[in-house]
Amino acid sequence: MVKKYVVSFFLLTSLIVSAQSGSVSPYSFSGLGEVNFRGTHANRTMGGVEVFTDSIHLNLLNPGSYGDLKFTTYSLGVNYKLNNFAATDVSNARATANLDYLAIGVPAGIFGFGFGVVPYSSVGYRVETRALTDAGVNSINRFEGEGGLNQAFFSVGIPFLKYFNVGATINYGFGNVLNQTAQIIEGITNGSYLSNQSSISGLSYNLSANVNIPLFKKYYFKGMYALQPEAGLTSRNLQTFFTQSIDGGSLVDFEEINLAATGDDITSINLTKTNRIGIGFGQSSKWFLGAQLNYINSSNFKNEFFQQKNISYQDARQISVGGFYIPQYNSFSSYWKRVVYRFGLRSEKSSLVINNIPLTENGISFGMGLPMRGLSNANVGIEIGQRGEKSSQQFKESYFSLRIGLSLNDKWFIKRKFN
Repeated sequence: MVKKYVVSFFLLTSLIVSAQSGSVSPYSFSGLGEVNFRGTHANRTMGGVEVFTDSIHLNLLNPGSYGDLKFTTYSLGVNYKLNNFAATDVSNARATANLDYLAIGVPAGIFGFGFGVVPYSSVGYRVETRALTDAGVNSINRFEGEGGLNQAFFSVGIPFLKYFNVGATINYGFGNVLNQTAQIIEGITNGSYLSNQSSISGLSYNLSANVNIPLFKKYYFKGMYALQPEAGLTSRNLQTFFTQSIDGGSLVDFEEINLAATGDDITSINLTKTNRIGIGFGQSSKWFLGAQLNYINSSNFKNEFFQQKNISYQDARQISVGGFYIPQYNSFSSYWKRVVYRFGLRSEKSSLVINNIPLTENGISFGMGLPMRGLSNANVGIEIGQRGEKSSQQFKESYFSLRIGLSLNDKWFIKRKFN
């Protein structure tokens, strides 16, 4: 049975990761793309607060939480996201559907471990600007990109002391990113294209420490500190210049740029150092309220192969507040009294600076943990947010996201009582 689950997991992982449609945000043209929240929907609907841990849910960004697991847990999350973009003279709406995470957590006696895959970042944009050439002819400059970075991870959590857990995660990042620019001139059937392709891979790490202190019998205090050290990824690059008919027909001219001559065929991209600290207070099986601060040292980020003149980076900061409420977890008369009702708020100063204007983002989320057979549950949530501003230098992006996840519990390594 265990073998069947594991084989099915990896088959599903390979199919879903290869089929990801990625982002549709023009803001994904910077860095490694639009960086995704890499936790579960239970954490997402609490504003991204990761300090809460229990024995039946995975907490992917907090590896110390694996030390609390009592049951083998399978977690899967998907989302549907509707984005609306508005600038001073144009607006547009697009939708995507994607995998958020796929993971398994296993208690193994004195420790717990887990593994899975999450999309780290997504690239998916297409922007056009119109201008007049020196000859007074209309031209279109088109910028588009696709791809992203995924992370396969393995985590271990250990109950170090009675109220204290430590944990570590190793991530293997892999993916491809394509950024392409084109110029199309009115009256000319062929366009000129410059294509930049990167195949990215490398290792990164995440460490966490948790405390869970009971207070006054039925209350508790939780604390968390997590650190993602700076890590270097290797980018293998290919740059081509070609001329092609604007209807996507055959190539007229094609040239591969010799990047080895300038040392740009293999470059390094750094995943920036991140510190996360969270605290929370609650009543057992009743309610919880937590807050978290994330600080990302992203001001020194750079991509030596693909650079944009109007883009710079700053240190980022995110503040989240969230929690949950359970009317009556052991109610026999009402299903809805056993539902976990979650809520969250977050405010972020992004690492991205466009035309010397910092990018900010704010969001609000709500969700429900719907009990299923045994200790399993389905997590359904919505998130509403916006980033940027409607101006000549930026655009305003508003989004609505519906997220659905499953947390299924099983028991492995049961000793047989009869032969």
